[in-house]
Amino acid sequence: MNLNFQGVEPIRTDPATARAFVLDPQQVGRCLPDLQELQVADSRHFVAYVKVGVGPVRGRFRLDVALDPGEGSDGAGLSLTGSGMGSGLSLTSRLRFEPSGEGTNLVWEARAAVSGPLATVGGRLLEGQARKVIEQLFRSIRQELEVARDRAGG
Repeated sequence: MNLNFQGVEPIRTDPATARAFVLDPQQVGRCLPDLQELQVADSRHFVAYVKVGVGPVRGRFRLDVALDPGEGSDGAGLSLTGSGMGSGLSLTSRLRFEPSGEGTNLVWEARAAVSGPLATVGGRLLEGQARKVIEQLFRSIRQELEVARDRAGG
């Protein structure tokens, strides 16, 4: 099953700070919803174990994540492959950091492919849960960046 999502997350910080945060495995990794364990491999790769639950399918998923700084200074990418509970997941996301009056608009799009028992749960249920998790990730990034900004007095 293939899924496509997009959105905008306004963040009260400058684009360079937002981009640096997203490209830091230690920081962005902590923003994954239902994170149980994080193992940073190097400056652009990490492995995360997350708790997954969609309908009756529940368990632990391993995510291998690669961060891509891209070509320009206003974008980045994130790709992950995951497996667990007999299911597979592949996700790619492109991000743009656009200056706004209040700081930065994190403009994102994500494409995911799901296979195995998770894909058989049902289109609307899986799509709704996947959207919720992806939006939660970007909301968590915003919250972490704004807390750091407020602590720094900015």
